Amino acid sequence: MTRKFPRALRDGRGFTLVEVLVAAMILLVALVGIATMFPVGYRQITDAGRMTMAVSGSRQILEEIGSLPFDPNIANLNNFDTTNVGTLPAADPERAVARRIRYMLAGAGDGFTFDATDAAAWGTPNTYGARARVWVNDATNCPGPGGMPNLRRVCVTVTVQGLPTAVTVNTIIVRMF
Repeated sequence: MTRKFPRALRDGRGFTLVEVLVAAMILLVALVGIATMFPVGYRQITDAGRMTMAVSGSRQILEEIGSLPFDPNIANLNNFDTTNVGTLPAADPERAVARRIRYMLAGAGDGFTFDATDAAAWGTPNTYGARARVWVNDATNCPGPGGMPNLRRVCVTVTVQGLPTAVTVNTIIVRMF
């Protein structure tokens, strides 16, 4: 004789289909929320890279300007714009520095031309289409220390395509002797 054990009609273990669908929906909403953060993060990383290029470029420009003789050459770079060939200083050495700045930031174009001699002297640039503006003791854009003939305030603004704001750095250059 076989004995039959009573079984419950409903076993309490496991999940119902409704519970699985609710859990799947909650998981889907969470994943979509996380996925929307990736484009924002990518855009911030890209902007940070552009900002780094702009800051590095502007610091390099200040270094180039600091290598010039103090008087009167630094002042000849006032209002130089790398997108306007008409703002180039009239003579070297500041004209050569201004051309090198344009060469490194954006290469040829906008009336600026460079030849093999320039490339041999300055190397091959990794241009990134930036624009730079330079002001020296400019009353509106870069007010200098008034009444101080041994000081020049130099302001450089670099704009990179795609970067929401321009980067402006400045320094004071001093003539010691």
